[in-house]
Amino acid sequence: MPKVLSNGDELDVDLTEPEIKQIKDLLERAPTITEWGMFDVMHSEHCSYKSSRPKLKLFEDAEKNYDYVLAGPGQDAGVIDIGDGFALAFRIESHNHPSAIEPYHGAATGIGGIIRDILCMGVRPIALLDPLRFGPLKGNPHSQWLFKYVVKGIADYGNCTGIPTIGGEVEFDKSFESNCLVNVACIGLGTIEDFEHAPSKAYNPGDYVILMGGSTGRDGIHGVTFASRTLTEMSEADRPAVQIGDPFTKKMIIEATLEAVKTGYVRGLKDLGGGGLSCALSELTGDGGTGGDIDMSKIFTREPGMNSFEVMLSESQERMAFIVKPEGLETILDVFRKFEMAHAVIGRTDDSKVLKVKDGDYLVVNLPATALSDAPTIPREEKRPEYLDELIAQQTPEPIKGLEEIIYDLIASENICSKEWVYRQYDHEVGVRSVVKCGEGDSGVLRIIGTNKFLAASVGINSKHCYLNPYEGAKGGLVEICGNVIANGAKPMAMVNCCNFGNPEIPESFWYFSNAVKGMADFCKQLRIPIIGGNVSFYNEDEVSKTAIKPAPVIMIVGIIEGKEKIITLPFKKTGDDILLIGETKAELGGSEYHSVIYDLEGGTSPHLDEKKIKATWDFLFELYKKNLVKANHDVNKGGLMITIAEMCFKNNLGAELDFNGCYNDNLRDDEFLFSESVGRFIIETPPKDYNKIMEIAKHLNVNVKKVGNLIANPEIYIKGLKGKNIKLDVNKMKKLHEATIPSLMEI
Repeated sequence: MPKVLSNGDELDVDLTEPEIKQIKDLLERAPTITEWGMFDVMHSEHCSYKSSRPKLKLFEDAEKNYDYVLAGPGQDAGVIDIGDGFALAFRIESHNHPSAIEPYHGAATGIGGIIRDILCMGVRPIALLDPLRFGPLKGNPHSQWLFKYVVKGIADYGNCTGIPTIGGEVEFDKSFESNCLVNVACIGLGTIEDFEHAPSKAYNPGDYVILMGGSTGRDGIHGVTFASRTLTEMSEADRPAVQIGDPFTKKMIIEATLEAVKTGYVRGLKDLGGGGLSCALSELTGDGGTGGDIDMSKIFTREPGMNSFEVMLSESQERMAFIVKPEGLETILDVFRKFEMAHAVIGRTDDSKVLKVKDGDYLVVNLPATALSDAPTIPREEKRPEYLDELIAQQTPEPIKGLEEIIYDLIASENICSKEWVYRQYDHEVGVRSVVKCGEGDSGVLRIIGTNKFLAASVGINSKHCYLNPYEGAKGGLVEICGNVIANGAKPMAMVNCCNFGNPEIPESFWYFSNAVKGMADFCKQLRIPIIGGNVSFYNEDEVSKTAIKPAPVIMIVGIIEGKEKIITLPFKKTGDDILLIGETKAELGGSEYHSVIYDLEGGTSPHLDEKKIKATWDFLFELYKKNLVKANHDVNKGGLMITIAEMCFKNNLGAELDFNGCYNDNLRDDEFLFSESVGRFIIETPPKDYNKIMEIAKHLNVNVKKVGNLIANPEIYIKGLKGKNIKLDVNKMKKLHEATIPSLMEI
């Protein structure tokens, strides 16, 4: 790690030698020790996106190309116009490194940070989602410890703020054993007028800069630089870089911020997350084309004797920076006094385009505002890993046990089993918005009060598919997550992503990132889904074991349902109804749970998709919805179609008589048909009287639809029409296996 000197002070930095030279050349002098610290955090990968920015330009300009997109990438959150005067904001971020060494506070402060991002858009946070990844739980106390306390951290913080956690996913894989992934997402709702009052930029010279919320302490210093390098055996020493959150203060910050925005006097708003004051002040002024004059003595600190370096780099939680019109200063201060929130006027903006920070008589920071907020990019090499050809060439072995036993094993496996142990710790119904409970739909559904609109949101990715083919895996992830909201009756409106990858300095790791980004960009352009924001988390790689995570470009989709009667849920409803399989099943078992659980294989042919067929399937479903022909819907993903059908039977204790004769290609083996994870498929329940009408619509849109059976009252699943023998499955046995796995592994 390089060292820099300033007036006899020495500092270890994560800057490269070329970056150090470039900074000195820009300033035509040596920076102060505080300025060095600010450059160190703002030029970190976490803040600057210096490796990823060139690739992220592949995403089309959402604000330019979609008239309902109000804010796109570069803002604290993406915002869309959903009609009736309402603006919907949402964002997803990572808190991986902190959670890997301090799972409770790492996860909790991740929730705190994402809530503040939504607040910065002037709207109320109304829902949380949490996609998580850990090492296998079985026989692994370390993974169990991380899992337990990450979930507890999210639950304790989210529950205390009164914001429901409406969805998420959990994936277990050996590659996440040391580098767990804790991604957090938040959705906010407000009026378009509220959003317009709170840009995350300081455009106007002469406005006041107000710091509101928690006090500034020594916790979290260098949190972003810690998150911009790989984990090593020394990473435990970075524990002080993990911040400590206070959800009760956050609740008051939410109310005080929203009331302040309503006054119309807030001209800019920024949360103090990664990089602290260094990031907030430089981005407000740099992006707004202004400068700032800050008096450090006005900043309220938690600990005595804090110097300018510590104050400017602290990442203490629960702090917000407001840019306020001069004529509204007292009004805003009165709002903060009303909520008993600590606050201070710490400076004013000016037209100098220079950020100045004074510590008494000393000018400790005197930097062009854009020098910090516009870091130079680094071109990275990319190379396809040599091991992929051998992995992809792996063949599916002949089944080593009966298909019934395989299905029972899969339904109880860690990635397929019930996640009720997780969501029962969350208050997923707090407030009056939640409509579809966790476990009863493929996405979380919320009512938008004052309208007949409902919001559906889902999040996730299949990292095993992305490991074999990041381009197709990322596209397949979009199909699945869009499919989740579509299964509940919603039209996908917009997407954000959280790209979790290994060390970008390693060409093979950067190749995964580059191809995943291209996959998302190509799919979204073709299917007309705007990408309105995202986050990149690199260096998810363990130096000790030399293990990088499987690529995880986590995708979040929001959609809108027009009318309560149009909401579709997952459980089967009525005996005698038809069970239809929509979409084509191919021999795509690469990266499947079948390969992983039964054979401990990671390779094979992973799913590939045809965007035109995906679009036709979606159009087909919306046509059925329009005519009220669908009573239940569940997309087919991990484990294949038999897992999907079983999960739909559980809630109402129904069974099914299935006949797969003529339902699949003669070239497919039985196990390939049953356990393939081909993307873009759905299982739907429909009334028998509507069968002919449904098939006519399918023929018109050229969509592959097969009737595979009917629902019965007896909780058993009878399967015939396979090439092998008939199968009988006990639904109650499957449900018990499905529900018991995580509680038994967590010793509950």
